[in-house]
Amino acid sequence: MKHKIKGDIINWNSSIWDFNNRMKTLKEDEDIELEVNSYGGDVFLGIDLCNTLRSHKGKVTVTITGIAASACSIICMGADKIQAYSNTQMMVHNAWTVVAGNAKELRKAADDLESIGESVLASYTHRLDADTAKNLLDDETYLSATKALEYGLIDEIVDAEPEAVESEIFENKAKEFNNKILNAIVPKQVISASGLDENTLKQMFAEFRNEIKNEFKPQKEPDQDPVEPKQNLSTLFLHL
Repeated sequence: MKHKIKGDIINWNSSIWDFNNRMKTLKEDEDIELEVNSYGGDVFLGIDLCNTLRSHKGKVTVTITGIAASACSIICMGADKIQAYSNTQMMVHNAWTVVAGNAKELRKAADDLESIGESVLASYTHRLDADTAKNLLDDETYLSATKALEYGLIDEIVDAEPEAVESEIFENKAKEFNNKILNAIVPKQVISASGLDENTLKQMFAEFRNEIKNEFKPQKEPDQDPVEPKQNLSTLFLHL
């Protein structure tokens, strides 16, 4: 069975809904190939999906196609084999929450988080010793595919381009990751196709973005007859 989980790890995520439905009719010894690309979400749902994979009798292979962060990295721990594209990331951290209330309620929330943290830690200790895992979680660690392989959190690096990640819960983090992809991948792709040097391409991209922004600005009525426009960068990029 091949499937992909992407977006936030929440119960109403359609890719998770579909995965759970497919698991109901899956043969107990059927192999699973699961791709993941998520910034995380509900820790308990992540643990549930991890244990669903771990208890399955068939071989389970998980491949990280963009980022496996937070609860998504926990899901990965349920696989027999974890693969990651060479330019992807894994992020591990301690559980956190947003809470409001009086002093007593805030203290209880902190105690609850410590208890949940023990469950999070236990998700990684079949691949890492407890001390190493705790240090990585305490530091909210981002791991390249190479680093994840060194720690034993993945088993193999495969080559491909990373995918952009979707997230409503971690929107800013998702944008940051996607910008890294754009800066690392897009110029190289266009350079190879056009033969232009990297600095020239970066300048062209900057001008291209400004052109797009200007398209959405309200335009004043011209005071004189418009002149024939020159070929703009949009046209150039369509040719590239």
